[in-house]
Amino acid sequence: MYPAGENLPYNNGDPGIRTKDLKAPLGQAQPADPLRAFVALTSHHVLFPYGFPVQIKSNDPSVIRAAELSWGASRQRFRERPIEMRFVVSDSPTRRKPRFPIFRAQANLLTVVADRQNFACCDLSAGFGFACLTKAAVVHMDYLRYHFLEAMAYTLLDTQHVVAIHAACAQFAGHGVLLVGESGAGKSSFAYACAKRGWTYISDDASSLVRRKEGRTVLGNPFVFRFRPTISSLFPELNGHIKLRNGKPTLEIRTEVLRHIKLAEECAVDYIVFLDRLSSAPEPVRLSPVLRQDAFRRLVKNHFPTELAIQEERVAAIERLSDAHAYELTYREFEPAIDLLESVIHGDEP
Repeated sequence: MYPAGENLPYNNGDPGIRTKDLKAPLGQAQPADPLRAFVALTSHHVLFPYGFPVQIKSNDPSVIRAAELSWGASRQRFRERPIEMRFVVSDSPTRRKPRFPIFRAQANLLTVVADRQNFACCDLSAGFGFACLTKAAVVHMDYLRYHFLEAMAYTLLDTQHVVAIHAACAQFAGHGVLLVGESGAGKSSFAYACAKRGWTYISDDASSLVRRKEGRTVLGNPFVFRFRPTISSLFPELNGHIKLRNGKPTLEIRTEVLRHIKLAEECAVDYIVFLDRLSSAPEPVRLSPVLRQDAFRRLVKNHFPTELAIQEERVAAIERLSDAHAYELTYREFEPAIDLLESVIHGDEP
C-alpha cells in the first residue's frame, strides 16, 4: 500500500490524534490510523454562505462556532447538493499562529498549505474539502475563518455554483449596481457611502454571480464590512466599531451595529461601474460609457485549471452580466460621484 520502507506511524510525530480517538467494533483491536481517516467528527452543522448549503464537520466544536460567525445570519435560498468540508484538529505543543497559507491547484485539486501541520485539500469537481489544523490555528479564530473556512467554502462555491467577482454591490431605486475595481479602488468605502445615502447594501468587495440562473443575479454577504484602517478618517462614526482582523491591515465591522444600513443578500444587476479613484487633483467626477465587449473583457477572469468542466458555463454567466449598462467612474469624493450615479439611474444622461 505504501512505498517500500516508508514508515508511517499513526501520529507521524504529532501527538494530536491518538488511537483512543478512533472507533472500532467491540472486541476488536483499535486500528492504526496513519492517514487520520477514522477520526470521529462529532461536531457538524449546515450553514448557507450565499444561500447554498455547506455541511461542516469537525472533531472540535470551535470550528463550528467560527463558521457561524461567518455565515450564521445567512438563510438558505438554493436547494443544491451540499458542499462538504471536514476539519480534523489535533493537539500541538505550539501556541503560535501558523503562517499565511499558499494556494496551488492542478486539474481538480486545490491545496492550501501553511505548514506541515496546517493544510487543506479541496476537490474542485466534487465540491469536497478537508483540512488538518492544530489547536493553535483554531484558537486564532480570524485566521481560521479567513484562510481556511471562508477560503475553502468560497472556492468550492466558485467552482460549483457561482462566478466570484472582485466587486462591491449596492442597490438604488430597485436597480443593482456592481462596483468593480482593483484593490485600493475604494469598493468597500464606496459601498458604505452608498448605504449611508439610503442604498441597500449587498456586498463590500466579493460579489458572486449565479451561474445556472437566467438574468444577472448577484449574491453577497451583507452582514459584514471589511475596510482598510484609514476608513475611520473618512467615516468618523465607525470609530469604536472596528477591529484589526487577522493581524493584517484590514478592519471588520458587522452591519448589525449599523442600525441605519438597509441589507439584502442578492439583487439583479442593471449597472456595472468600473471605479477609478483619484488620489489627488481636483478633477470633477466623470462617468464614461464602457462598450459591452470591453466590460466583458474586464470582467472575465479564470483562476482555475482548464481541466475543470465549468469554463463554458462561467463565460456564459459573464456574458449575461455584460448586458447591463456599463460605465467607468472617475472620482475623488464620494458624494458627487453618488449624485451622478443616482441621476443616471433616474434616467438622466451622464
